[in-house]
Amino acid sequence: MNYDANPVHLLYNAEEMRDRINMIMDSRDHTTGITFVNLCYQLIQIAFQENKVKKTEGVIITSEELAPEEQVQVSRILWELIWNHKVFLLFGRSELLGLSNGEDRFVKY
Repeated sequence: MNYDANPVHLLYNAEEMRDRINMIMDSRDHTTGITFVNLCYQLIQIAFQENKVKKTEGVIITSEELAPEEQVQVSRILWELIWNHKVFLLFGRSELLGLSNGEDRFVKY
């Protein structure tokens, strides 16, 4: 058995990906939102549960990072959601929200 540390490729089409992103966004607190990295990680977890991860015969995936082309697709969908006023960006850190790591977060309107 081989182990593959390459990034994860998903088998979602654009509509399915949008649905999963919306599902994740709906489950998040509307004050603190979610970082891009955490959103990608959660998409991977859902994809594994739904058997929507591209697998190669005899290879076990050990990476928890989304493939670059998948990250681009997620980014495009997020910008579409921002454009349509469904999501906004919470920039930088906020001591009031306990966000001290400086990561920007996507927040549902």
